[in-house]
Amino acid sequence: MKRILIAVFLVVLALPLHADLRQQIESRSGWVGYSVPISGNRSICSHDDGFVVERASSMYVLYHVSNGAIDSIRVSSPQCRSDAPDQWLQNVDPRDSARLLRRLVDENGAVSRKAVTPLALQDGTVDDLIDIARHHSSARIRGTALFWVSQAAGDRAASVLKDAVENDPEEDVKARAVFGISQLPDDQSIPLLVDLLKTNRSREVRKKAAFWLGQKNDPRALAALEDILKQ
Repeated sequence: MKRILIAVFLVVLALPLHADLRQQIESRSGWVGYSVPISGNRSICSHDDGFVVERASSMYVLYHVSNGAIDSIRVSSPQCRSDAPDQWLQNVDPRDSARLLRRLVDENGAVSRKAVTPLALQDGTVDDLIDIARHHSSARIRGTALFWVSQAAGDRAASVLKDAVENDPEEDVKARAVFGISQLPDDQSIPLLVDLLKTNRSREVRKKAAFWLGQKNDPRALAALEDILKQ
């Protein structure tokens, strides 16, 4: 019995250690992809300048590898056949996918901003998005994360976006946060936009709030704009 156990133990030791997801991807070249479930029921066809969201329950995360390093990321789905990768990784754990994407965002490298979208579309990543929106060193990445906070963070979104308007040091990020507020349901967004229009110290924030209120087909928004014009 001892000999059998020893033999099994030696066989286990002889097996290669399973490489982490990044190592698996960067050991290849060209476009490498895998499939993970996504939050909601959406389809994503990506390209260099953006993406189109339709309907699906899974997402392809596609990494371009050159000289042993990831240098681009796209998102896609089964309906977007033109985005099929050169190589597939099977049975990728969504948690490993989320960890890799967060790591790429935190590295603040050439692909960091492109990693935010697939991270946002995965289930269970709201805490990551909020942390990125509040603390990332790149204003552009904070702004991108704030958009996804408005889409994915539910009841937590309003406070995160309002905090960014009040406390982020960059005007562009503040503007993106105002846009994020405008994307919330009207019962949330209109009172917040009205408050920003009437009380915020930043002229640019007030202008953005007025603009997005003007896009609302709601008597509360019109009344707020009329009040400002009468002053």
